[in-house]
Amino acid sequence: PNHPRSKDVVSVYADFYRYLFNRTRTFFNETHVHGNIIWASVHGEIEFVLSHPNGWEGAQQSIMRKAVTRAGLVPNTPRGQERISFVTEGEASFHYCITKGLITESIEALSTPSHLTF
Repeated sequence: PNHPRSKDVVSVYADFYRYLFNRTRTFFNETHVHGNIIWASVHGEIEFVLSHPNGWEGAQQSIMRKAVTRAGLVPNTPRGQERISFVTEGEASFHYCITKGLITESIEALSTPSHLTF
């Protein structure tokens, strides 16, 4: 749906991050025994790792950082900002493949001495 023209990109991202965070909290609380107690104990220490397209750098990351703060997920303090980090989509995909074992055979094949040529 169309969003109000008065919303800037930071506000759009903030709304999206707030929505995702609230849905995550609801899901966690509903699916874990004592979820609300566990959530309350870690809420102020949650670290956010945001993925972004490979070509994005400082300017785009700054917008995303402002949106997380505007969404109220972290305070606008040095300690709050330390809880936000970034990873490119390429890195995120690579780490996903590693943790799911999707490229284990390829890595093993490359590391076998018979495949090394000098």
